[in-house]
Amino acid sequence: MTFDSDPTPGRVEAVVAWTENLRAHAERYKTRGNAANEALAQLGERQWSGLAADAFRRRLRTVRDGAQTASTRHGEAGDAAQSWAEAMHATQYDAHRALLAAEEAQNDIAVAEAAMRALTGDHAALLDAVAALESGSAGSSVPAGAELYAARQRAEEAREDLLLAGRRLEDAQQRLEDARALGRRAKEQYDRAEADLARRLEAAHRGALPGSTTAELTSFRSGVGKLGAIDVSGKSVATANMNLLRRLTPDEVKVVLAGNPALQRRFWDNPPDPEAVAGWWNGLTAETRATLLRTAPGVFGNLPGLPYADRDTANRISLAKALKNANLTDDQKAVLAQMERAFEAPADNVPVQLVAFNLFMSPPRVAVGYGDLDACDNTTWCASGMMSGAKDSLNGWSDAAKNLWNAQNSLNVERPGVIAFLEYDNPDPVGVNFSDSAKSGAPRFAAELDGNAATRAVFGPGRTPITVTAHSYGTTMASIALTLTKTRIDTFVMVASAGIDTSLVPSLSVLHADHIYTTAATPDRLAPLGAFVSGRAEPNPTVADPRGISLGGAESFSSDGDGQDLEPVDGHDAIGKTGATSNSGPWTFNTVPSEGHGYFDLRTQSLRNIAATTTGQPDQVSGRLTHTTALADQHNKDAARYATQFAVTP
Repeated sequence: MTFDSDPTPGRVEAVVAWTENLRAHAERYKTRGNAANEALAQLGERQWSGLAADAFRRRLRTVRDGAQTASTRHGEAGDAAQSWAEAMHATQYDAHRALLAAEEAQNDIAVAEAAMRALTGDHAALLDAVAALESGSAGSSVPAGAELYAARQRAEEAREDLLLAGRRLEDAQQRLEDARALGRRAKEQYDRAEADLARRLEAAHRGALPGSTTAELTSFRSGVGKLGAIDVSGKSVATANMNLLRRLTPDEVKVVLAGNPALQRRFWDNPPDPEAVAGWWNGLTAETRATLLRTAPGVFGNLPGLPYADRDTANRISLAKALKNANLTDDQKAVLAQMERAFEAPADNVPVQLVAFNLFMSPPRVAVGYGDLDACDNTTWCASGMMSGAKDSLNGWSDAAKNLWNAQNSLNVERPGVIAFLEYDNPDPVGVNFSDSAKSGAPRFAAELDGNAATRAVFGPGRTPITVTAHSYGTTMASIALTLTKTRIDTFVMVASAGIDTSLVPSLSVLHADHIYTTAATPDRLAPLGAFVSGRAEPNPTVADPRGISLGGAESFSSDGDGQDLEPVDGHDAIGKTGATSNSGPWTFNTVPSEGHGYFDLRTQSLRNIAATTTGQPDQVSGRLTHTTALADQHNKDAARYATQFAVTP
């Protein structure tokens, strides 16, 4: 290290003034945060409710939280500035001492080096003189002993002077090195304090309360005013949401709607009429659409009635933000961990579209589509069952959907569209005995089906077949949804049904579906047991529990294999367990099939028949199609006799 420049520049008094300024800002932000908090306490839901109130309180919470963060960060920056001032004072003192010591050492080195040069010459001359005297070459006479002794003494004194000069040079060099080390330490301490200040200032900048432009404040005021007008309109929530979309400008959406979990949840639970949404979206410019997708992806990515390409764009924006979020729940992390596999295409050059992406609800909800859903030949929605929500089974259920895409494609459907639907709260083994999850998920599924029809009708290329296949408890949910749709779908296929809730679906004839099919594998003991325990009707009378009820009205097909090329299903799950050579055994009612023997595994008779029925090709079904009405009636008569025979007499 040299001392050509000051290693610790700066004015301590300027940093002290900076410290005071930062702490003053921290106090002002604290005051703002406290004021916002007091306002929130006075504006509770009892005093003011509705969309406008929610938006205003959210804004106040943003101001409060931002002010509190800004206060903390500026206080920390003030502490760092004080530490830097103290470090600057100490290091400048050390650097000054190092500089003085270095200057003194450098002067001593110069003196010592000059003395060394002179003494080296003197010592050499004296040694030559002694040598000459000893050899007699100095003259003709022999030198006296005293003269020789004196010469040797002078040479020794010169040697000691030379050694002393050398020690002084070494001492001066060591002092110079010590001075340099002190200077380096001072500079390192200075740099550390400076870096800490820079880090704290950056944190203060990130945590600073963002300012609002006049235009943003104007948009917020006008947006809140429109929310208030919608609140008092007396319309349904879905209608109010549609009015909100029509009235808010993109700038108002940005400051009122974007990033608002409560409003996103409101749109998810109460989506506007998809036909109205499609018509409204069709009337917007491409620039306005792009702005809305970018500013409120959580709303528009999950809005039935929008083209699937637009929903995919918005949802991938939300996904990218989620991947950068360090404060996710375990359920949210579980979903993100499965997204890469879910995005794998079922075949080369097949698009994958993120139809729904909802991390702001618990549990998270997702839907992934395979094929170009805006241009495919037919669309099949696959509804998952018990314990098969996004956090648990996004991988498995997306694999099932991809297998179905390939099975449909193998039946000469050039451009299938298949959607893995995981947009409801799939029940656990206890909840599966009740219809609560099915009833809460059905309206969302119905909206998606109506949105599918509206999107194709408005944006082209015109109506194409819409079909539904559901597995296990998914059939319970989907059957309820098909009583709520405006759209009449082409086909509904029930796979390993956990039962139909006849209090809501008294007959399969009330479903808005032209064709209804059902299947259950003989080894699958869980599906009929679930229907019986829950009190729901089993649509597969040949496997129904003898004590339970059955519901006819569908056509059934086999999932037990054709004895040739198509494999049987030997358990309840959609996909067989990798590596398993047999099902899980009777003690778990054959819940887990062996590898390759789940209902949606490739090369099974079940998947072949699901693909044939969902593409309107019943002639491609392997095995017979059997009408279940007469079989269900006979089962119910037998069940009634069974109940009478084993009735307990009080």
